[in-house]
Amino acid sequence: MDNVGSQMVGIHAPAGTNGMDVDSGSGKPSERKLSVGYQALSAKQLGMEVQSPFGPDDLYGDWELVEAMYNHALRDRLGVKPEEFALMLAEPTHNSRGARERLVELVFETFQAPALFVAKNAMLSAFATARQTALVVDAGYRSTTAAAVQDGYVLQKTVTRTSLAGQVLNHAAQAVADAKYTPLRPRFAFKRQEVKSGEFQVVPLDTTGITNSFRMYHIEQVASDMKEAVCRTSETRFFEAEGVNVPTVVYELPDGQELYLGPERFRMAELLFQPTFASHFPVLALPPDVRSVPEVVVETINKCDVDLRKDMYSGAILTGGTSLTHGLKERLEKEVSDLSPPAAKVKMVAASNQIERRFSTWIGGSILSSLGSFQQLWMSKKEYAEHGAPMINRKCP
Repeated sequence: MDNVGSQMVGIHAPAGTNGMDVDSGSGKPSERKLSVGYQALSAKQLGMEVQSPFGPDDLYGDWELVEAMYNHALRDRLGVKPEEFALMLAEPTHNSRGARERLVELVFETFQAPALFVAKNAMLSAFATARQTALVVDAGYRSTTAAAVQDGYVLQKTVTRTSLAGQVLNHAAQAVADAKYTPLRPRFAFKRQEVKSGEFQVVPLDTTGITNSFRMYHIEQVASDMKEAVCRTSETRFFEAEGVNVPTVVYELPDGQELYLGPERFRMAELLFQPTFASHFPVLALPPDVRSVPEVVVETINKCDVDLRKDMYSGAILTGGTSLTHGLKERLEKEVSDLSPPAAKVKMVAASNQIERRFSTWIGGSILSSLGSFQQLWMSKKEYAEHGAPMINRKCP
């Protein structure tokens, strides 16, 4: 199972309580009613808060939501009884020791799985491309992470991250739309009614009782769709003077309004390379020391031993949902080359199939778990009972 960073959980809390309160770890049963998955959150829900199980560091923050997410994935979507199957779980490459040990407790204590293996995202992405040694650049939702993988193991000292990723681009797209039009409307807030053949009018719907978190979740879905349709990466560093030469495209919002977009299409993606472009998007509050994606990649390579760097330069893998941004691979390869020694030969590869690129961790896990030699690597429930959760750090380094 791959832990998707953008997964959200809907929360209905009892009257007089705050559904956004994070699980304190007390072990007491919660009275919150949880709804998991895109389908559960797609329709208008009065009083529902929307929260991610992940915290600001892109690691699990609310373990009650984590349990609900896994329960939904295993029982509702896969239709399996977890107590009957060994589980392989993908974890964030930068995951903490404490978080992975608590995940082990959840798997064995709550889901009663007979065996478990936990693998880091970067390692699985390398396996997906049939490589045991590679530099993996995972451009996801909340962060972009670069890590060196050597002989099938992640070199933890090399892991480097930046918050410049899909969520930042979504917020930039929202800012573009808001500047050109009235604030984006979530799909549940209106309906399009045909007044005559081929002509529609937008009829506002009652949104009384809708929480702000639910509204913002749906607005971000609209912004994300817009980003995926129009966002483009400039072949070289983008300068404002070049904006006058960018052809305009028309993007139709769900409510029928049309946006005419020119240089904005390139400014969004340029954030990944020039964080100073945040000045074009007032809603973005980036840390002053945020690093660009090319800087993160080069920093990861420089953390490697000298004799390994050649393999990192020539064996870089780009993966993750944000990696699908048009032109990103070519531009990133160029930028990393410009920041590297003249003798370095930078080669970045990415799966041509969008599904393979977005879900490379899942594909890598499927390949790894199918190997005959893998079966001896499982951590069994018996080992958990004898040695406790810390045993996972020996079985799955």
